[in-house]
Amino acid sequence: MEEAITTSDALLQRLSNRRKQRLRKNVHLLFLGLNPEETDPIISLLRGALLAPRGRQINSEAEFINALTERSWDLIVCSSERQTFTAKQAMHQLKRLDKDIPVIQLVPHADSLSLLQGLKGQMQAVVPLEEKELLLITIRRELEHLENRRRMRQAESLLVEMEKRVQLLMERSTLAIAYFDSKQLLLANTAFANLYGYDNAERIQGRGLEHFFVQEDKEELREQVQTFATENLKDLMFQLTGRRADNSNFTANIEIQESVYQGNPCIQFTVRAESSQASLKGFTEHDPITGLYNTAFLTRRLDETTQLALSGGNDCNFFLISIDNYDTIRATHGADTCDHIARDIADILKAKLNPVHIKGRISDSTFGVIFHDPSPDKAVAFAETLRAAIESTEFADNVIKTTCSIGVASINDATPGSSELIERAQSAAENAGSKQGPGNAVLLFVPEKEPSDEDHAKAVEALRLAVENDQLKLLFQPIVPLSYNSKVCHYEALVRMLDDDQKEITPDTFMSTMEIGDLTSTLDRWVIKKSIRNLRNEIKKGAKHRLFLNISSQTWRDESILPWLSDTLREYRIPADHLVFQMSESECSSNMLNAQAFADGLKELHCLVCVKHHGASSNARQVLRQIPTDYVKIDGSYVQDLANHTSDESFIEMVEDLKAQGKITIAPHVESPKVMSSLWKTGVGLIQGYYLQPPAEEMNYDFFDQ
Repeated sequence: MEEAITTSDALLQRLSNRRKQRLRKNVHLLFLGLNPEETDPIISLLRGALLAPRGRQINSEAEFINALTERSWDLIVCSSERQTFTAKQAMHQLKRLDKDIPVIQLVPHADSLSLLQGLKGQMQAVVPLEEKELLLITIRRELEHLENRRRMRQAESLLVEMEKRVQLLMERSTLAIAYFDSKQLLLANTAFANLYGYDNAERIQGRGLEHFFVQEDKEELREQVQTFATENLKDLMFQLTGRRADNSNFTANIEIQESVYQGNPCIQFTVRAESSQASLKGFTEHDPITGLYNTAFLTRRLDETTQLALSGGNDCNFFLISIDNYDTIRATHGADTCDHIARDIADILKAKLNPVHIKGRISDSTFGVIFHDPSPDKAVAFAETLRAAIESTEFADNVIKTTCSIGVASINDATPGSSELIERAQSAAENAGSKQGPGNAVLLFVPEKEPSDEDHAKAVEALRLAVENDQLKLLFQPIVPLSYNSKVCHYEALVRMLDDDQKEITPDTFMSTMEIGDLTSTLDRWVIKKSIRNLRNEIKKGAKHRLFLNISSQTWRDESILPWLSDTLREYRIPADHLVFQMSESECSSNMLNAQAFADGLKELHCLVCVKHHGASSNARQVLRQIPTDYVKIDGSYVQDLANHTSDESFIEMVEDLKAQGKITIAPHVESPKVMSSLWKTGVGLIQGYYLQPPAEEMNYDFFDQ
């Protein structure tokens, strides 16, 4: 029992970890007829939208065909201008090779003729080059449509494979199984034929369902099948009298389920020749402590409910009820008391909820309810009734009072599978709270939406106030040697905004506001100055640290930044080569002259330079030729490919080429030991990621205890 509870606790933990560790989505792009000054702003645009883009410039038909054979591409962005290799030729090759890759055409100006010509050429979309926001919306839409098509193809392939396996298992099964449509037997296994006294299944092929039961039970058989169909049941069990080939009878325990045979809906009959049900369910479906359904049964019912909802007209809601302060109660009062609380909560659910609503225990401290009402408002109102009932109850023989947080997730024709549905409800429960604090509240999960102009304006103002009121903090993440020997300890400085309760807001929440020039420059200067102060304190303690600072193109295009930096270095008297300024490759490519001038100025101050997101831009080699870099941070999409076992030889070649140029290479987003092993084989110099250590307030990573 302990093992079973631990397993169900692990379910929620895995879902929570998966949500926290989710990386940016890799997006692989081909650019046709566009120059780096046009492609790199698109790369930067997608990166700002929390994607991980990687682009390649295509200049000929041969390059295009080779690229299509190398990997699966997500998007093609082409120009409407006449080129050596035209968009029309690309579309011809996509059709010839049967490739499903959306094509977006960029036109110089918005006019109906360009739009009409592009759509006639079977482009998925036509967007004016200067309309960046429209381009981003279009790209996101096409990527979403592509992902849905890929999922559909995978699902169809899995369905075919699953049907083959089910048929194979059925043929080998000792259970008597047969498939019937409304008229006749479609398929039966040998066990079914033998049960009814036939030597092989072919002899009963095409016979009607009523042929296998006595005359007296045929009416009940019709009623049971009718009930199964009209009430949309997933399974139904009943008992009739079966009739064998020699007209002898036996007691048949029957279980019927929905199924599909050769693409058509049918009913699966499983028949057992026993006087009573062969299997006693015991604890296989119920939690032994509360008597509610267990995790496995609840998840199975949730799968069935979501499947039924996909057909439309069967909407309902799912509650996830989490006991607040459960760990504290368990530590203070013990496991027996927690079992009492679980039983009392189960009693509340049984008393308040009609039996039609499926109630289960997901883990020690978590309960789930499939609430069969389509209205989210009613679901939230009823969940509030449950919350209030739990709050007002004295548990464990009137010894303890506790509260709960309830997350509500809607189930409809757009709902994902049970795992993600539970994750949605859990997320809502974790975020539920009131003015009095977190917990003891009900919250409906609402999928994230694109921020409106009003949301953007509020975020900008919040960030501006945070900068003015010093409502920011720095965290430091170690960059650890893998195959590079260093006498200094490397850290990257990362900024976090603080809310009114001094809680951290991660950059993903406010990063879209960073494209406001003056505000970005002000924030960058705050980070630089704060980092230099921290670094000076560490140096006074005898530490040998080197700090990586991210700096945006808005800041390095500011002519006053280098003089300001020079004055700041003199003021705090720290070695300039202890600072490494990180510049985005795509931003450098789009503003090469300014980027080169800034990097040259840093070199004159004896600061170091790192180009990050290397390999994402189609102009990567040119950037490294013109920007005097000491470090090169490889784009995180390559590391994510390693984690997904989809890396290609270009990554190894890239690392070898960088080493040959004398560059110190860094691999970010290292989240597992397997990725570390793969990176070590490539010869990457430094690595960084949550597997080594998340960002922390102190620079205290033990670099020498690895």
